[in-house]
Amino acid sequence: MKFILRCRILLANSLSVTEDAGIVLENGSISVVGKYKEVKAGTVDARTVEFDGIICPALINAHTHLELSPFKSAGPRLSVATGGRTPYVDFVDWVLHLVAERFARRYEDLSLECAGAKCEAEKSGTSYFVNVGNDFGVNGKLGKNQLFQFEQIGINDAVAESVFQKAVSQIPGENGMAISLAIHAPYSTSPSLMKRIKKYNNERGTITSMHLAESEDEVEFVMSGKGRMVDLLNARLGAGSWSFNGTGVSPVEYVESLGVLDEKTLCVHCVFVGEKDLEILRKRKCGVVVCVRSNRNLTDSVPDISELIKHNIKILLGTDSRASSPDLDMFAEMSAFYEEFHRVLDPSDVFRMATTGASEFIGVDDSYGEIGPGKRPPVVYVPFAGEVGDAIEFLVTDAKGKTEAVNY
Repeated sequence: MKFILRCRILLANSLSVTEDAGIVLENGSISVVGKYKEVKAGTVDARTVEFDGIICPALINAHTHLELSPFKSAGPRLSVATGGRTPYVDFVDWVLHLVAERFARRYEDLSLECAGAKCEAEKSGTSYFVNVGNDFGVNGKLGKNQLFQFEQIGINDAVAESVFQKAVSQIPGENGMAISLAIHAPYSTSPSLMKRIKKYNNERGTITSMHLAESEDEVEFVMSGKGRMVDLLNARLGAGSWSFNGTGVSPVEYVESLGVLDEKTLCVHCVFVGEKDLEILRKRKCGVVVCVRSNRNLTDSVPDISELIKHNIKILLGTDSRASSPDLDMFAEMSAFYEEFHRVLDPSDVFRMATTGASEFIGVDDSYGEIGPGKRPPVVYVPFAGEVGDAIEFLVTDAKGKTEAVNY
């Protein structure tokens, strides 16, 4: 059966606003979009469903770890005083605690809770996920509306080839879910392994995610080979079982020297970067995923968005996991992002980052990111009684907790 969704305000993308609009849903896709009277006149055998408010595209979560969804309170939270600001955690202590919690959970419980968290995120208005994880058993059951980035860790260069070959051998055959490999971080993945992963993904035309410049501990370790990351690696691998020589350069400069930065590299966080780093990211046309709530929680720092904009770097939004962020609600993440950076960004800029900007960079704009013929539902309904000109600002600032995914 065909349905016409009639809404008072349609925001098809960050630049297109239509009053009294109609959207035809048919056989799992959007077939017609336009003024309601015209859509109704040209559509037969369709039931009209009325929505007194805004309908907009569902958002894209450009970085999350769905398999970490059960660990809402992982980490020794509030362990660092900030003198007035909300206390945050110690990054290395948080990682160690999270790893211990992760391996203590039964697979059956983990799988069920992850599916529930993803369903909750979808209901609140997320259509697509760039999902980084280590467990095909869990993530393979979470649906096809994701790019599953199979994350690789291995600091010892001597075993890079064996780690890579094992990873490739674990990738299942055609199952409808997009899959690629991911680099965990420059402090945990060896040069040869990073290069192999990037070559593998590029040959298949898919993006490569990598945590980059997320903490000051990471910066110190990459530059000097010293600091808290030594404690982390010793705890995870055993003292004397690994080696890393300080590079004398920043994490961004280091991975640039390995040739793994390009227009299909998604650099996640980039909180602690300098002018030279920004110029590299600009030159290589990398995307940067900003996860402001996670960054505030783990380091009490966020990227300098004005500098990213000045260098014309593509910005996407992600929630990170529920182990470091309150939830997987992208409307809440978008609102937090705008609250941090409203002095340098317009609401339409932020909305674009979470919709068409993300879909184009990830390569799923044929199906996701805006409302139009051939695009996939769901769409998002938000009750709204205000003026048309205020609709996009409302979505970015006040829609969180009020959104409802619609898919007939």
